[in-house]
Amino acid sequence: MSGVDALTKDSAAQHYWLNRFLALVVDGLIVFVPLLIITVLVAIFVAIGGLTPFGIIVGGFVSIIWYFLFILYNMVMETTYGASFGKRIFHLKVVSKTGSNPNLAESFIRNLSKIYWLLLLLDVIVGLAVSKGYQQKYSDKFMGTSVVPV
Repeated sequence: MSGVDALTKDSAAQHYWLNRFLALVVDGLIVFVPLLIITVLVAIFVAIGGLTPFGIIVGGFVSIIWYFLFILYNMVMETTYGASFGKRIFHLKVVSKTGSNPNLAESFIRNLSKIYWLLLLLDVIVGLAVSKGYQQKYSDKFMGTSVVPV
């Protein structure tokens, strides 16, 4: 049974992915709310100065930094504790193929798709389509990591 089949028929798979989604939302709030406050302050200063090429560049730069900070947050949490705060709240843990916390490279690759929501969605869909189980995104399968209930 593929991951897609499991997700459509198995309530445990549905519960698992609901917990992963909710963990992602919690982590997003932890990282993005403070960044939103900073961005609003930057936007106010840019607006006071008028819409200039510098202001547009600053706005683009800030949005790129948001996503890299989100990836960095996940990397630090996973390599140090095995789980982000969101995953810990929903009793999930990231493990490498050896059963230990992922290393920096494994964590970076498995979180890279979080830089854009469409990449993350594709990562999940492809992972479920090519996997026999339901616990791996494609990047997890590629790196040999899994998110397991604890």
